[in-house]
Amino acid sequence: MSIEEIDDQELIRRFYQADEDALKMIFKRYKDSLFNFSLRYTGNRADAEDAVSHTFMMLCEKRYVVKEGASFKTWAYTVARNLCLTKLRSQRKLYSLWFTKNDSEEKQSIEIADHGPIARDLLHDKELSQIIQKAINKLPSEQRQALLLKEYHGFSYQEIVQVLDCSLEKVKVLIFRARAFLKEVLPPLLKEGR
Repeated sequence: MSIEEIDDQELIRRFYQADEDALKMIFKRYKDSLFNFSLRYTGNRADAEDAVSHTFMMLCEKRYVVKEGASFKTWAYTVARNLCLTKLRSQRKLYSLWFTKNDSEEKQSIEIADHGPIARDLLHDKELSQIIQKAINKLPSEQRQALLLKEYHGFSYQEIVQVLDCSLEKVKVLIFRARAFLKEVLPPLLKEGR
């Protein structure tokens, strides 16, 4: 079995036994998705990079302890979320979210070099993303967090429960209310944007 096929818990165990390749694999698996989550949450690249680096520093300092039924994924997102919250509280600022329209976790840059139909489509997608971002920014913090974890990071309800440290019922209500709000708010925003 190659190192790419080993589960997270085993990689963590191997890392704590001085296998540096195990840490590299964990970092490779999670750095981009943690960065995207943190960036969407804080709206600031530097803060997002700090959150990711501090998350992995905590892992390296052996602060990560497996709780019964917990996974590395939920631990990492919980730590990143807490670091982002701390940063936002210390700055006492409102935050905006950045995200891409597609389902990919990959970072995407949109460059408009041509005024042909493809460039117009890219511009339209960017404008649509900004309209959706504007609507998501209006959500209360907990609803925004739950929605981002579910829709953009593919977390299960149970994983969201662990990250947000609340009940399953609350997570379901948060996501339901966020979706209902977006269904109500997006049509007028889409009309404004056109």
